[in-house]
Amino acid sequence: MTRRSRNMSPSRIKYMLSIKGWTYADIDREYNLPEKVAAIAARYPHAKAEKAIASVLGKKPEQIWPARYNKNGTRLKPQPAHNYREDLSVRKDQKEEAA
Repeated sequence: MTRRSRNMSPSRIKYMLSIKGWTYADIDREYNLPEKVAAIAARYPHAKAEKAIASVLGKKPEQIWPARYNKNGTRLKPQPAHNYREDLSVRKDQKEEAA
């Protein structure tokens, strides 16, 4: 099974949240999520946190994480295994940002 398209990178999501004046911790508090769940959802599937982040950004979750959703906008159940593995390009982006 191939990915329909790439998910938005966690660093891009964090940047977009900062523009709106939000942090992952703010989302956790505002949407009654356990601590650090919003940050984890940027990388790994978590339905409630995905909806919360998308709501803050004014987007639909499937626009941010297309690999986690069907073309009709319904969430994949169960999530494919590749959604639980960190994408190598994400780590590369992080290394470039740190440099």
